[in-house]
Amino acid sequence: MRLFTVGPVEMFDEIKKVRADGDSVPYFRTQEFSDLMLDTDHLLKKFAKTSQSSQTIYLTASGTAAMEATIQNCFTDADRLLVINGGTFGQRFVDICEIHHIPHDVIDLPYGETLSERHFLPFRDKEYTALLVNIDETSTGQLYDIRLISNFCKSKGMYLIVDAISSFLCDSFDMDTYGIDAMIASSQKGACISPGLSMVILSERLVQERVLTNHFASLYFNFKSYIENFKRGQTPFTPAVGICVELHAALHMIDRIGLDNHLKHIADVAADFRKKAEVLPVHIPDFPLSNAITPIIFDEPIAFKVFELLKNKYDIFVNPTGGALHEKALRIAHIGQTDIDDNTMLISYLKKAIEEIEKA
Repeated sequence: MRLFTVGPVEMFDEIKKVRADGDSVPYFRTQEFSDLMLDTDHLLKKFAKTSQSSQTIYLTASGTAAMEATIQNCFTDADRLLVINGGTFGQRFVDICEIHHIPHDVIDLPYGETLSERHFLPFRDKEYTALLVNIDETSTGQLYDIRLISNFCKSKGMYLIVDAISSFLCDSFDMDTYGIDAMIASSQKGACISPGLSMVILSERLVQERVLTNHFASLYFNFKSYIENFKRGQTPFTPAVGICVELHAALHMIDRIGLDNHLKHIADVAADFRKKAEVLPVHIPDFPLSNAITPIIFDEPIAFKVFELLKNKYDIFVNPTGGALHEKALRIAHIGQTDIDDNTMLISYLKKAIEEIEKA
């Protein structure tokens, strides 16, 4: 099986060894596990380029749970939020606001349209508490301009909440430079480890002004409890211990390679795939793309047939696309143990699949 999916990904051999070295998952209410988590936290903040005074919430939950928990812990129906909605995950932020009755406005971004200054013009004279954005809209692959978004938020004194689930550790990211108050990440994307763990890094400003003053009624998702417990390197409830161990190993692997080298490898693999895809009857959108993923748009409506043939006949997995693009688009991830030779192999099988479908 070969994975060219955005999560789970083709895991590195070094991390697979951590998973399969024969040891049981360790007991976690120990000083040793606390030390492991505190060390993990130091590296996570280093790679997010934020102060060590920022607070990290480690949730044994999916990225969607982390998105929802962040909104619940930080905002109420007395606020008004602005949401960038350019696809499935932008819509998820909208849905969360609606479910929890938090007033909000939406920047609706049609598929294929690049986010630009003009999209913010209708909202410049309105007051908002915060802006919510999926910095890489995973359903389309568009990487939004963080400078543009940050400047808008700073000019209006807004908090900036960034879902970086498919961008963190794949694209350049800098919390403090761009005034990002919450960064949401998940284990199965850029960290290239098992699904099941989400991390939310909160700025000191957001913690003091929002999290600690918000009377949010929840046992499991109350960030105050996580912040208090992490003073000793622990979570209030049983974490995904095995995934925490994987995360520790993965961050140390990246630190040993060097973050810049790690990001350059992903960018090089993405650029190579996009060049090689020119031989296929597809096109790639011209909006800015994350290094994590490349959307390919087929000339004919055969995308899902190609996905199924790759999966069923060749044991190769890429990401299908939902909604209106179900039959037109696939998404190819460049995360994990994937290189230029893998691109050559994938292109050859894409060509085979397309030819088989055309002959059928």
